[in-house]
Amino acid sequence: MEILQFWVPKMGTPPMLLNMGGKDKAGNLYQVDQKSLLLNGKRMIPVMGELHYSRMEPESWREAVLKMRAGGVTILATYVFWNHHEERKGEWDFSNSRDLRKFLQVCKELDMNVWLRIGPWSHGEARHGGFPDYIQYAEDFETRTNDPAYLELVRNFYGKIAEQTQGMMCSDGGPIIGIQLENEYGHCGGPSDKDEQARHMKTLYEMAREAGIIVPYYTATAWGGACTIDETLQVLAGYVDAPWEDSTEELPAMENYLFVPYRDDANTGSDFHKAQGAYGTIREDYPYLTAELGGGLQSTSHRRLYATGADNAAHVVSVLGAGANLIGYYMYHGGINPDGKYSWLNEAQKTGGNSTVPRKSYDFDACINEAGKINESFGVLKKYHHLMAAYGEELAAACAVLPERLPESAEDMETIRAALRWNYNTDTGFLFVNNHVRNRVMAEHEDVNVQIALPDERKIILERLHFATDSCYVIPINLKTEETIIRKTNASLLCRIGKRVFLYTNDTPVLEVSGKKEYVTVLSEGEAVRSFLFEDGLYVTEKEDSCIILENGIKKLITGEKQKVKIYREDGSIEEISVSPEACEVDSAAQLQAEFRLVEEEFDKNGKIRSRYYQIDLGNLEKTDVNQIYLHVDYLGDRAEIYADGKLIDDWFTTGRPWNISLRRFHYPSVLQIRVIDSEHTIPCRFGQKVFYDISVEPGCEIRKVELIPEFLVDL
Repeated sequence: MEILQFWVPKMGTPPMLLNMGGKDKAGNLYQVDQKSLLLNGKRMIPVMGELHYSRMEPESWREAVLKMRAGGVTILATYVFWNHHEERKGEWDFSNSRDLRKFLQVCKELDMNVWLRIGPWSHGEARHGGFPDYIQYAEDFETRTNDPAYLELVRNFYGKIAEQTQGMMCSDGGPIIGIQLENEYGHCGGPSDKDEQARHMKTLYEMAREAGIIVPYYTATAWGGACTIDETLQVLAGYVDAPWEDSTEELPAMENYLFVPYRDDANTGSDFHKAQGAYGTIREDYPYLTAELGGGLQSTSHRRLYATGADNAAHVVSVLGAGANLIGYYMYHGGINPDGKYSWLNEAQKTGGNSTVPRKSYDFDACINEAGKINESFGVLKKYHHLMAAYGEELAAACAVLPERLPESAEDMETIRAALRWNYNTDTGFLFVNNHVRNRVMAEHEDVNVQIALPDERKIILERLHFATDSCYVIPINLKTEETIIRKTNASLLCRIGKRVFLYTNDTPVLEVSGKKEYVTVLSEGEAVRSFLFEDGLYVTEKEDSCIILENGIKKLITGEKQKVKIYREDGSIEEISVSPEACEVDSAAQLQAEFRLVEEEFDKNGKIRSRYYQIDLGNLEKTDVNQIYLHVDYLGDRAEIYADGKLIDDWFTTGRPWNISLRRFHYPSVLQIRVIDSEHTIPCRFGQKVFYDISVEPGCEIRKVELIPEFLVDL
């Protein structure tokens, strides 16, 4: 038997309100104190997911936002990349995918809150961090300072954003509740003098407000010694690996898998210079908020990584258990860079960037990929979003307590990794356990007694808990509802609907309940992963890559195949809906046949194959009665590019994972061309030409298979 001991301290001084907040047009009051964000006086733990409107086509914005909402996202974050709107001085473009106002209107219609990241420097693996070339290469002023010439250009940029967002602030009835100023300032660029940094951040804050960009909340990134000011809440970051790291080897185990309050991830942005000295500090008198927890990992020319759902879930559990009260993902929905008029818009070493990423693809292996397809992490993370939606007020008020025994290091795979969040007011606890570390094997713990010593000398003991390898747990203690008190259990907490509480476990459930035990439903973890939470019930799909969206009061299933949906109601009844077989059929099977043929070969100076060009014949797909069709390309090579009428429309760095292309995005072309670059012809960079792969990849230069995969939209 193992003992996991917690000593809950006496309740400290009540948190004080910070001088920040405001009301929306409907009169809802947004506030923040030293603990969390508050809405109408109630604590909350929002889920913030990043999507870049200018990296998507406008026709897909609506569905993308609906999918994000179905995944439990309550705030959509997005950069306004300066060079996406002004490549050359004075040539502004807010049309098509760059139409910020139209995108915000979609968010408003779908009741999705927005956190606008207005830079002026953004990074985001964009060319020059989003700076137009005339800013990046200017010699008559210094960027990211209070140089008057630079500030005048920023003022103009902020003015253009203000024009686009007029009437879109929450005080006007719009969706924007938060603004992020700058990015990684003082960590990735900017002057070294911390007082100068603070003056510049204060200037940006005042300029934004002078332009009319006035919201309840302002934030600044704080990791790596970056600068924040009193007027900005600090937001933190953490990824499960570092695709930008100057290495082509496997990295040491990430400290992000440890329970550490106010975790400052030194690996984020490590391709830029690390801050010398404490330019900024993590303020523990401000709430623990995050903006960049990896919903995936971006591929770079030298590091081809893949974050599993378990990788990402273990990280979120570690952060949430350590006291975070806003969970923000970067990225939550992937995208594709828009076409530049004068240059490519991706970050690349040959144009001064610190890493080289694909010219077009910004998939990020996100919860929803660049094509709009649901990835593994979507459902795995959604379990915790359900929890935050149902119990966010109680959890946000809970203090974080670490156990008596802690892991010796990030490479310690034997010691139990756990944290307790205890709510003094409700006398409720949430036990967080992370028994997964990326690319490592954690020890299984088969018989654990958890002992919790409370300030009033009471002791709570949870007996014989089992923590399986590669599993995470959020176990409620003394959880009260209208009909029950779940005093002890071995199951994790999922959500509630009215009086009914939902738990999940793959073990035999153990419940010690006072009151009506019949109001507790225990699911398997697989069911929890596939669940979607609505007011009238918990809907569980058969397939993990499916999604249920709610639009205009109608639930719609996005699916690739026939399946059944199970509905758990508040009263304990269970219904089952079969998706109509007719709804998952296409007009003609022949329409979904793709053929490919080799049309050209390219050789290097040594006579070795450099690349091969293929033609993909797709036929007439435009009138096929489907939600969309994905082109799945199975190929061998370092990377691949796809062209329509000679124009590059997407590309892909090989990771060992499937390449899915949304044909709807490109208006269902009948013919495409794909260039596959040989595995030996990697992109030269300052690290050499070696590539690190998470997943073993077979070398070569060929397409092995192409397949058309339909996706259907069915009313439930």
